[in-house]
Amino acid sequence: MTTSADTRHEPPRTRWWARRPAHSWWALLPAAALLLFATVMRAPVGVVPPLAGQIQPDLGLNAVQIGLLTSIPVACFGLLTPVASYLLRVLGINHAAVYCLLAVIAGSLIRSAAGMVGLYVGTLLIGAGITVGNLAVPMLIGRQFQSRAPLLTSAYTATVNIAVTLATALAVPVAHASNWRVSAGLFGVVLGGVALAAWLWVYPPGVRGARASVYRHTKATGPASRVRSRNTPDTPHIPLRRWRVAWLLAVAFSGHTLSYYAVTAWLPVALAELRHMDPTRAGVASSIFQGAGIVGPFVVPLLLQGLRWPLPRTLVAICACWAVLPIAMIVAPAGWLVWSAVSGSAQGAFFTALFVVIIQRSRSLDENRRLSSMVQSVGYVVAATGPVLLGWVREQMPGWDAAFGVVLVAVVVMTVCTMAAVRDSARPPVPGGSPTVSA
Repeated sequence: MTTSADTRHEPPRTRWWARRPAHSWWALLPAAALLLFATVMRAPVGVVPPLAGQIQPDLGLNAVQIGLLTSIPVACFGLLTPVASYLLRVLGINHAAVYCLLAVIAGSLIRSAAGMVGLYVGTLLIGAGITVGNLAVPMLIGRQFQSRAPLLTSAYTATVNIAVTLATALAVPVAHASNWRVSAGLFGVVLGGVALAAWLWVYPPGVRGARASVYRHTKATGPASRVRSRNTPDTPHIPLRRWRVAWLLAVAFSGHTLSYYAVTAWLPVALAELRHMDPTRAGVASSIFQGAGIVGPFVVPLLLQGLRWPLPRTLVAICACWAVLPIAMIVAPAGWLVWSAVSGSAQGAFFTALFVVIIQRSRSLDENRRLSSMVQSVGYVVAATGPVLLGWVREQMPGWDAAFGVVLVAVVVMTVCTMAAVRDSARPPVPGGSPTVSA
């Protein structure tokens, strides 16, 4: 037992965060800026479906026109990805990401402030900006966080789902307190402004990587280098269109994104009709699908690195859970809470797992950019049909069985192509040659 004299000579206790070396906190800044950037990657799009009940009568839109508000950004993700890829190659990640955030902020303002024309023009601008971010993030992870790609990809996906969940759950309450225009614009402008400030501080244009002061405080080996000219490819240009794995990943991503955006657009309406919910409750209820995606991404590093599961087994489990929602909403919609949580976790996990595969299969930053560009171009063009297709099916066939049947077919295609891709060991073909097999 110590005496009072003994305790007087004990050093004062400090909190755990005070004991942490200062340079280790600075080391978190590059990841923090990436995650703030992630908050605008889907929230400005996900805020629209819960507001459909207010936007539709205000502007006189039909079901297909409402579906276009979700489909237009997704179409941009596919059609404009080659343009975004070129922009990233010429300007670099740091500079191109600034244009991404500015486009999201401006598009959110235009979409909310103008009439029907502004609604679609602003939506188009938001989609164009996010398209750049879709490519910039896996490139940044491959450049800055190669050794921690599963963890950072999981954190990115989880952050996206957190932002979408908040946007989906708060959209209608904010609209009731003001109007749908304020609610639709709030998330893009506020989140975009915060992300832009953080990005400019950590990843300023003209620098490859974080700014020099961040490197100095983290005691890194050297500062970021200046970018004096366009980013040139650091590997020979290889024809990815002749690489079977690239096409399999593209089709798998198509099935995933078509299912995701179709469910995101129509789940609030389905719950309102099948479970007799009012719009506010349906919006909050559908946010469970997005909210579960916060946990899902971290399942991937847990299974792959923690439990040492092989990648094929991990992906089979994820795809099976993804299929739960469309099947169960047909046969047992009363359990929507459980089905939304299970499939919501799976959609976040699948996105993470697929881009971990892309990062790991890419031999260089340039190959990462082009493989991501191809997969997203094909995937998002197909995915853009999801909300419109479900809107059309819903008008042609009463009820929701046929609509969720379409989602189920897409998940099955996703599963088959994913398993074929991860079991294929072929490398991209060399120029003028044939595909090679990796060791």
